[in-house]
Parts: sequence; C-alpha cells; structure tokens
Amino acid sequence: MASQRQCSKCGLYLSDNSLAACPQCGANIVALPTVTRWIGALLQVGVSTTFMLVFGFPRIMVAIFAGLILLGTFVSSRLKPRVAGAHVSPLRTILRPTLYRVLSIAIALSTFAVIVIALFGFVMFMNSWDRWHRYEGQAYQRSEFQVVRAYYQTHTKGGPDIYASGTVDGQREWMDLRQYLHTLPHDQNELDARAPRGTSIPVYLFPGLKGRTRVQMNNGVLPSESSQREAMVTLKYGLGSLSVAGFLLLVLIRLRRECFVEAEPALSAAAGAS
Repeated sequence: MASQRQCSKCGLYLSDNSLAACPQCGANIVALPTVTRWIGALLQVGVSTTFMLVFGFPRIMVAIFAGLILLGTFVSSRLKPRVAGAHVSPLRTILRPTLYRVLSIAIALSTFAVIVIALFGFVMFMNSWDRWHRYEGQAYQRSEFQVVRAYYQTHTKGGPDIYASGTVDGQREWMDLRQYLHTLPHDQNELDARAPRGTSIPVYLFPGLKGRTRVQMNNGVLPSESSQREAMVTLKYGLGSLSVAGFLLLVLIRLRRECFVEAEPALSAAAGAS
C-alpha cells in the first residue's frame, strides 16, 4: 500500500508519491513523513542517550529506552498507511490550521511527559525495590560510626561521591555520607567542616553485607521499611501520573482529528460531475 505525504503549507494529504507540488496550493513537496519520523526518532535516541549517560543511568536502561523509541517509531510508521487506507478518500485538508499546530505541540509535550514519567518512575521504583530486598531479613545491630576521614571525589558521570572511613565498635568501616548530610557539599573543605574527624553518627550495622552497604544511618526506621514505603509511594503516584498523562494524550489526539475534513480527489469529483 502506498504511503502518504502531507503538504507542509496547507496540510493536504497526498497519496500520489510522484507529485512534486501540492495540487491545492502549489507548494513543493520535498520530504516523506516516514523519513522525517525516523530522523526525529534518531534525534530522540541521541538526546535521551546523552542525557542518561551524563546522569549515570545503567547502560541496560539506555538500551531499553532507545529500543522503545525505535519500536514506537516502527509501529507508528506501519499503522499510518493502514489507517489512511480504511477511508474512502485518503485526501484530507485542515480546517483549523492554528488549532492543529497548538494540538500537535500539546501532543508532543504529552508524549514526552509519558516517556519521562515512565522512565524516571521505573528507575526510582527499581532503586527502592532493590534496597528494600537487600536489607529485608538481614541481621543488624545499632551502634555509632566514628568518622576518621571524609572523602569528596568527583566523577565525569553523575554527581560527586561523598563517603567516609571510620570505626564501628573498634572495627574499620565505610559509610556513604549522603544519608547523613542530606544536601551535597560543594568541595572537600565544606565536607570536612560538616563531617569533621570524630563526628559520631548513629547507624545500623549489617554484618552480613559488604562495603558501604554494611553501615546505614539510624534515623529511627530500618532501611528495608523506608525503602518499601518509597517503592509503594513511587508505584502509586507513578501509575496515577502515567494514567493521567496517557488519558490526556488520547484526548488531544482525538481533538486533533476533528481539525481535518475529508476532501474528494479531483478525479472522483470530475467523474461525479459527468
């Protein structure tokens, strides 16, 4: 089935790919929407990949997100000719071009919102889920972490790494200081001022774990319980926001369809007149 092109000036859909100019307004037809759609998809992949790599997203998440963009583009490129072929006449004109442009921008923003909510909601949920099950059922003891030295290390990806070496019950341990500081210091000097040597921090010690995961700040709630709450809150509000954004997207698409009116092809009109 032949694909369609659309005049960028008057919005007329053309089923004849051999036409170099629009029969309605005379504007030049220079590109196929399918080509433009794939170019847009590649730009989205490039921008999203760069953004996710800069902020330290796992590479598997980058690959999944890029694959979803390409899959969505492929599906939309296959569905459009089929939908167009279901009408008696494939030619349509835009009755309200200004409203059409406004709705198109709103649809693009809504689509972006759906992608962002789904992506970041999934990442936040999985982080809380992983932490929840990492500490669930682990033996622990309450103690004090005595800071010996704090470290401020910058990386090319993501934010700075802020942690400390110290002792818990006379044994050397390591602790991530983000959970203690709440806000990030700007440099090593500020970190030393906010977490100097000898600082005592109440913590949970998990002997069955390794590295910095062994020491977690004691704020009155076990890490497994706080992470479970965070996961459930993210799931609740994430799915709710995704539903609202998806419903709004469908409404906008439906409204944009009302901007079109079917136009009889010139040949059919001539045949009817005779």
